[in-house]
Amino acid sequence: MSHEAFELNIDVLDVSQCSYAERICAAALQGLANRAGPRLYLDYGTYDDPAARRTNEVFMSDEFWYGKYRDLVGAQDRRNLEYYRQEHSARIREAGNLDELIRKYAAELNGCVVWDAAVPDTVNLALMLAAQQNLLPVDETLLPRVSACGLEVRQDLRGCFGERVDLYRWALENLMPGCKPGWLGCIEPEWQRPEFVDFLVQNKVFIYNLSSREKGLGGDLLLLLAFGPAWLREVLFALRLDILVRRYALRWLGTHSPEVGLNIRIQQRARREAIQSDEFPTLFGWHTCRDDELSLMLLLSANGLRLAPAHLAGNFSFHNRVKPLDGVGPAPAVETRLDEQGVYLTFTLSDGDQLMMMSTAELGNWYSPARGRVCFNWETQPLLAELAPALLEKFQRSASVTDCLIAGPSGAGYVVPPLAPDLPGYLRETVRLCQAAGLRVATTYVADPPRRVLRQLARHGGGLDFLAGYAVIQRKPQTRIGDCVVIANEIPAVSQIWDAAEQTLANVRRLIEAPGPRPRFIGVHLFAYRTTIEDVARFAETLQDAHVHIVRADTFLSLAKGHLRR
Repeated sequence: MSHEAFELNIDVLDVSQCSYAERICAAALQGLANRAGPRLYLDYGTYDDPAARRTNEVFMSDEFWYGKYRDLVGAQDRRNLEYYRQEHSARIREAGNLDELIRKYAAELNGCVVWDAAVPDTVNLALMLAAQQNLLPVDETLLPRVSACGLEVRQDLRGCFGERVDLYRWALENLMPGCKPGWLGCIEPEWQRPEFVDFLVQNKVFIYNLSSREKGLGGDLLLLLAFGPAWLREVLFALRLDILVRRYALRWLGTHSPEVGLNIRIQQRARREAIQSDEFPTLFGWHTCRDDELSLMLLLSANGLRLAPAHLAGNFSFHNRVKPLDGVGPAPAVETRLDEQGVYLTFTLSDGDQLMMMSTAELGNWYSPARGRVCFNWETQPLLAELAPALLEKFQRSASVTDCLIAGPSGAGYVVPPLAPDLPGYLRETVRLCQAAGLRVATTYVADPPRRVLRQLARHGGGLDFLAGYAVIQRKPQTRIGDCVVIANEIPAVSQIWDAAEQTLANVRRLIEAPGPRPRFIGVHLFAYRTTIEDVARFAETLQDAHVHIVRADTFLSLAKGHLRR
């Protein structure tokens, strides 16, 4: 659709200096207001607050943030707003404060709901009530201000709940029936990062905060199916014993932890509802302060859900409503003949499955002057084709011939493929969304999946080729199945994920210079919080061997496929 067919009139509120309670209130108001179209936009500022770059893992220290990334990322919300101003002719009005906007949109609100600051998880209940009843969520410090705006208290959660499991058990029975079938949001109040709650409120998503981890046999069995000894995984998957192991692991986890058990119950109910409503079961958010990324991914993958990582991803209720411009297809693959003595390298920036990576232009790397100097792969979330098509078009319209957008792990949403109970269904969904997003290559999370999983990738991948592995644990296979090729990334090993750029690229150089048969194909998966496109461009300029070629992923896999076919 041409952008002349509609207008964008945007209220913009700077919430960078607001309290957590004010941000929750503003984000919920944004979600409600943007149901009628892209009207309200929030500016969260930069990530200078160390808490913005931490969950229970320090994924970017102040040293890396200030020394390498801050200038690249910049004011990410303002940069996206400027794109809409320039390309979509958006008209922008700066709001003076939150109270002004509450008064402006008060006629669309039915009152407010008060959450209990002494029980932080009640904020998630308040957000669901806000979504279902058009209420504004506030704590008691904001009550005088919203009362002055004419809003009455319709629900008061103070003193109603104590223990977390009881709270979410009540929500499951009383609030989930009014939520969007098949979608969940895992939001940890302790992180105090409400950026994505606008989208959850807009779409009436069930929001909760339960751990996925219980130490012991259940988690160990899921870990075994995903990353255990290769020979044992091959036996289990060949005999289809993985199905029994997965089911037993979930049963063990559910019976040994009330919190994890309720989490499993919620996820499995969401999957059933998704199947009935022809949706794909999806969890938006991130892990809690009581577990970690791997525990989250093992559990939700085994329950048949995919993750749309949404921590720090702001304004998606807005991006979701902006109509895209005329469609732009992917850049054509660069045709090249195979150099029989060649060493082929392809570099992929990690973590593009995160919606935050999309809204920050790949941690600012897309804005780098190095883009265009070296062939480079950008992990992209195919869900953008439906969640934020105008944000996806920003990448498509500005891509150069050196840029290759590829699906992040493991396609349309983040999963651990060997654990997925319906991997063919997930792959069909991936093909559908990759076609909508113009993507021809996907990454898949496990570097050396069992042969049965490889056959499923080939049979149901709809013509996609795959780079495999966030990191290497054991094997690094390079496999062709029919007309599908799956090439495991050779770098990094698990122990090397956190290496600085200099060490990562030194390891690449050692692989280039290592003796062995040629042609060689070396996939490099770059940890986005350590290595940038500028690091790769500088490295490329030091290569003097005419037989060393840095190529896009589609070229890399096409050449590898031809070589393996012979």
